[in-house]
Amino acid sequence: MVDNPASTSPEDPRPRPQYGELAPEGWTWQPPQDAHAPAPAPGQRSATPFGAVPTRRTLASQVHQGEPSGEQRRGMAGPPEWDRPVTLTLVVIGLLATMFSISVLGALPEAIQMLYTQQDLGTYQPVASVAQVITAGSFAVALVWIATAAVSVLMLVKRRRSFYVPLIGAVVAVVVLFAFMAVVLATDPTLLNFYSRP
Repeated sequence: MVDNPASTSPEDPRPRPQYGELAPEGWTWQPPQDAHAPAPAPGQRSATPFGAVPTRRTLASQVHQGEPSGEQRRGMAGPPEWDRPVTLTLVVIGLLATMFSISVLGALPEAIQMLYTQQDLGTYQPVASVAQVITAGSFAVALVWIATAAVSVLMLVKRRRSFYVPLIGAVVAVVVLFAFMAVVLATDPTLLNFYSRP
């Protein structure tokens, strides 16, 4: 074992080994304390012990310690370039479809009267709740579009992929539309009897 003679412990009475000499048996070298180095907290070990040679993996982990992970890099990169125009186009198409759906609900009594005329069923007399159902259906379809547009814009602001939000909103709007149409048709016993005949 070869050690620096200038760094022997003052408590050791044995002579310091000279450069190139073997240290006497049981002799240990105590590294000098750096006054500028922060002392480790009680019970805390240093990341790399003194005298230990850092491996390639340790050096690589220290170099890349401040770099983001793969998922963070993908999140920082944001959605693809086509996502924003596709999302905005779908939101505008959804607005036009919402206006069309509201007009379909409003014209539903006239459509039922036309069906009455074609099938010689007489005159269609809607019950009092039909107007309320149509109004509620129009508001429901409009609320679906508003919620879809709000979520889409929020995800665009957060730079997240959002093209699928208007598609989900379109499916929900279609389900809501047909549900309210079915409620209106179910309030007419004449149509129910006509379509239930064998």
